[in-house]
Amino acid sequence: MSEPDGRLHAPIPRWIPGAAPPFAMALLLGASAAGCGGRTAAAPAGGAASSGRDGRAHVSLTTAGGPLAPGALVTMVTPSVLLPDLVGERGVVASESGSRRVLIDRMRAIAHDDGSLERAAELFPSGQVTALKLPTRLGDGYLFYASNRGIAQLWRAKGWLAALEPLVQLPSEANEVIAGFDRLYVRLAHNHRLLAIDAQSGAAMPLGPLPPAGAYGQLAFADGWRGVVEADLRGLLVTFDAGTTWREVEIEGRPTALSVIGGDPAVVTANGFYAVDARGGVTYRALEEPEDAEEPPARAPGPLGRRPLRAAVEDGWPDSSATAVVARGGALARVSLRDGAVVDLAPDAYPERQATCHAVRAGASFGFVCGEREGPTTLYAFQPPLGMRRLMRFDKPRFVAASGNGALVIRGSCGEDSGAHGGRAYCIVAAGGDTREIRVSAPARDVGVERVIALSDGRVAVLSPPRLGAAGQLTLLQGSDVTTVPLLLPSKPRSVARDLQRGMWLEGFEEREPGVLGGWVEAGGPIAGVRIDVKTGHVTAGAARQDGTGALLSGRFALSLGGGERAAESTDGGVTWHPIELPERDDDTAASPTRACGPVGCVFKGWIRVGWGKTALPGDLAEAKPPPAMQTPTRTASPIAMRCEPLGASTPPLPDKPAAAPPARPAPPGVRQRAKETAVSAWAPFRNTAPPALGADETGFDNGAPYDIVSTRAYVWGKRGADWARAGRWLIRFDDRFDPDGGVRSSAVSASPWSDEASAAEAIGAITYGAASWGAYLDPGGRAALTHVCRGGGCGLFAVSEGLPILPLRDGAGRSGAFLRPFPNGAVRLGETWFFVSPGGSYEAVNLWRADLGIARQLATYARPARVSYGVEPPRLVRRALGGGVGLLISTAADPGARAGAWHVLPIDRDTGALGEAIPLGRKDLTGTPLERCHPGQDGWLLDTGLEGLPSFDLGGAYPSVDGVEFRLRLDPGVACVEAMSVRLQAAFTRSSEKQPEVAASGIPLAATERATGRRWRLRCEQKDAAR
Repeated sequence: MSEPDGRLHAPIPRWIPGAAPPFAMALLLGASAAGCGGRTAAAPAGGAASSGRDGRAHVSLTTAGGPLAPGALVTMVTPSVLLPDLVGERGVVASESGSRRVLIDRMRAIAHDDGSLERAAELFPSGQVTALKLPTRLGDGYLFYASNRGIAQLWRAKGWLAALEPLVQLPSEANEVIAGFDRLYVRLAHNHRLLAIDAQSGAAMPLGPLPPAGAYGQLAFADGWRGVVEADLRGLLVTFDAGTTWREVEIEGRPTALSVIGGDPAVVTANGFYAVDARGGVTYRALEEPEDAEEPPARAPGPLGRRPLRAAVEDGWPDSSATAVVARGGALARVSLRDGAVVDLAPDAYPERQATCHAVRAGASFGFVCGEREGPTTLYAFQPPLGMRRLMRFDKPRFVAASGNGALVIRGSCGEDSGAHGGRAYCIVAAGGDTREIRVSAPARDVGVERVIALSDGRVAVLSPPRLGAAGQLTLLQGSDVTTVPLLLPSKPRSVARDLQRGMWLEGFEEREPGVLGGWVEAGGPIAGVRIDVKTGHVTAGAARQDGTGALLSGRFALSLGGGERAAESTDGGVTWHPIELPERDDDTAASPTRACGPVGCVFKGWIRVGWGKTALPGDLAEAKPPPAMQTPTRTASPIAMRCEPLGASTPPLPDKPAAAPPARPAPPGVRQRAKETAVSAWAPFRNTAPPALGADETGFDNGAPYDIVSTRAYVWGKRGADWARAGRWLIRFDDRFDPDGGVRSSAVSASPWSDEASAAEAIGAITYGAASWGAYLDPGGRAALTHVCRGGGCGLFAVSEGLPILPLRDGAGRSGAFLRPFPNGAVRLGETWFFVSPGGSYEAVNLWRADLGIARQLATYARPARVSYGVEPPRLVRRALGGGVGLLISTAADPGARAGAWHVLPIDRDTGALGEAIPLGRKDLTGTPLERCHPGQDGWLLDTGLEGLPSFDLGGAYPSVDGVEFRLRLDPGVACVEAMSVRLQAAFTRSSEKQPEVAASGIPLAATERATGRRWRLRCEQKDAAR
C-alpha cells in the first residue's frame, strides 16, 4: 500500500466503495479571526557538483530553477546524492581520530563523530568486500577485494575514499589478503592455498621469503623484517631478517590467532599471547583487563542524534541550496546537505522537547508542526537567522495538512473544540496568517472522506472523492458563497478510470498552481497522481505506477521503490516518473523502519537520498572498473623422454583360475567356532607365485590387497583342530614393482600369533562378517614393507622384511590393533628400526612413530594448520640410501609460470622427532636434471615417486598404453639419479620385429607390468637426447 508522509498526515481510515448513494455535505462557515504570518528565510546562491581529487562524492546542491534570489523560498533541493543510512556499528571497519571508516552495501564512507558523512563515488561489484590497510613498505593506502561468483577482484586506493585503481582479478574467490614483507599473500577459497602478488602491479610472484612448507596457516608481519608464520608440519616459525632464516617458536597450547600487538609479532592463545620482540625474546602475557584503564568518553550526540542528515531529510526544510533547518528535542539546527554536519545550532529554540516536529510550507516561508503523543500540537514559523515563532497551540493532538501554497488546514476548530456545533470543524490558516473556520456535515459513513484545501486566492476547496455510481464533486467556499463543481473523470484509459472511481483519494491534496489541485489516488496496488481544474472540475491522471512495497508520497514528491520494477521518482505529483538507480543492499534488521520524503529528499530502506532529479556527479555510484585478469604465461619444458631396450619377460602370466581352496572339515569337539560365520579362503597365488603347500590334514586362510600399488598377500595355516599358537604358521608376501626380475618378496615362515583356526580366520579377514582390510607400505629400498590389517577404526601393523620372521608391532600399552592407518608412502626401515607417520586425533595433527624390536612409541606430533590441511598432499617419509638419515618429504607450490612445484626434505632427529631446516631437492618434474642410473656408492634421499610432466617411454618400437609411471630416486640438492623405474601396461606387450634400440649396460632398469596378466617385462632405458 502506498503511504503519505506519516509525520505530516495522520493514518487514513480505509473505506470500501459500496452501493451507498453519494453523500451530501453541508458546509457551515465560521467567523474569521486575526492571524499571523511567516517570514522568508534568506538563501545563498547554489553551487555545482564536483569530484575531488580523492574520488569522493563532493556535492554542491542547488534548488529547482537555478540560483536563489535573496529571500526566495526553497521548494526543492536538486541535484540528488544517495548516502547510506548508518545505524550502530554495522559496516564499521575501524575507528580513529574522531571518525569511523565504513564499508557497507558496496560503498565506502567515513562517518564523523559530529554526524557528518562522506562517501566515495564508486561502487564495488556484488559480493563480500573486505578492506586492508597497507603498510608503508607496500605503498600505504588501502587494498579492497571483492569475492563473488568464483573470482576475486582487487583494487588499490590512496585513501579510504580515493579513486579505485584496478589491481588484478584472480580465478578464485579469496578468503583473506595478508600484507607480507614485500608482497601480498592471497588465500584462495577453493583450496586454501596462498598466492603471492605484487602490491603495485598485481603480477603473480613466488611465495618468496616464506619458509618452505606444503601449506600455510595464519601469517602476521610486524614490519619489513619481522614476521611469524604457521607452517604445515613445522609449526610456528619466526624470522627477524625478512625471511632469510626462520626459527621455531615454542609455546604451550595451540595458537588461536597470529597478530601484531604493540608493534611485535604475537601468537595468541586461549588465555594470553606470546610476544616476540626484536631481539628474539618470547614473552608470555596474560589477557587481563586493565584495572584503571578507561576508554576516552565518546562524544555525546547532539539533539539530532548521531545522524543529523537523516533528521534534516526526514523532518527538515531547505533554507538554502546547501543547508536545511530541522527542529529536534527543543533545538533548531542548520544541517549541511553536503555531508550532514551541523553548521549552526540554537539549543533552546522551543520548549516542547518531547515533541516531534515536522517542517511544512507555511506563509511565505516554512514552519514546523510539533506534536506530542496524546499531547498538545504547536505550530511554529521559522524566523531567520535561526529561530522559531509560535503561531498556534492546541491542547490535544491535531491533524495539520499543508495546502502547498503557504496555507494550512487544521482538523478541528481554531480554538479548543467544544463539540457544541454539528459537523466536522476545520481551521483554515491562510498564507497571510488570517484564520477562518468551516464545518462539514455528512452521513456518519462518509465522515472523514472529504479533503479540504485552502486556495491561494482565499477560497476553500472541499473535495468529495468519487464513490460508486458518482463522480464526486468539488465545493468552493468564498465568504458566504458556496459553489459546487462536479468532477469530470477521464474515460480512457479504462483502467485509469476504474482506479480513480474505486481507489482511495489520499490525504495531502494541495494547490500545485493557482486554480489547480493535486494529490494521489491509491487503488490497491496502482498509485496515480491526479490534477483537478478548480474551475471546470476536469480531472487528469498521470501514468499509474505499480509498487507492491508502497510508494513514499509527500505533496508533489514521490518515490517508488519498484516492487519488481525499476525505482522511480516524481516531483510533479505523478504527472511524470523518472527512473533512478538504487544499488543492491544487504538486508539489515537494524535499519530504521520509518520512511519519509519531502523537499530535501527521502529516507528509506537504509538509504538517505538528499535532493531530487539527476545525480550530483556524472556516473555517481557507477560500478568500479573491473581489474584485469591475472595472466601468468607458463614456461614450457619438454617432459622427460626415455627410450628402452626390451630384455625379455621375467615372470609368466597369471594362471587363468586360482587354485581351489582346500575343503573345510568340521571342527573337532572343544574347538571354538564362530556362530553364523563361515571361513572363506581362495588360497590364491601371489603374482605368479604359488601359495604355501598344505598338508592333507592342514587348512589355511589367506587375504590381501592384490590391486593396490603395493600388492600384498598374507597366508596362515595349520593342522585342523590343533593348537595354532604352537603348530600354526604364517607368512606375508609383497611386491617390489620396481624390480624387473620379478619383485616378489616374502617373509620367512613365522609362528602364528593366533591360538586356533577360528581366531586366525577372523584376524586375517577370511570370514563373511567383519572382513578385514589389508595393505602395505613399501620401504623405498624394496626389500621390506610395513603391512597392516584394519577392521573398524583400528589397525594391526606387521613389519615384514625379506627372509625374516614377521614382527607384529605393539604400542607402549601392549596393544596390537589400536594403531591408525599410516599415510601412504609413510613408512621407512632404517636398520632394524621402522619409522612411520599416521594421522593424529584430528586433521590438524600428524603423529610420528618409531618401532624397535616390535615396540612402537609415539616420537613426535606435528601440527597442521586449521582448515588449510584439507586437500594438502599427505606427509611422506624418506630416508638416506646409504646413511642413517630419515626425513619428512614436503611438496611446495610451483612458482608463477612453472608447471611443477618443488621437493624439500625436513630432516628428523631419530631420537626426539625434532625437525631440522628444510633441504631443497629440486623440481618435481626434474626439468633440467640429467637422469642417470645411480652408481653403487652414491648416496641421497631415497624415495619412490611419480613425476609431474607426463614422462614418455619408447619401449623398443611397441607403444602400448602406459600409466602408473614411477621413479625410484636418490636426491640431493642439485643432484638426482635413478635406481629403477616402474610402469603399468594397459595391454599385452609385444616385441617389435624391427631392430631394437641398443641401450648401454649402464642404462636404468625398467619394470613394465601388464595390468591384465601380471606378466612383468624387463627393460633397460636411457634418456633421449631431445632438448628439455
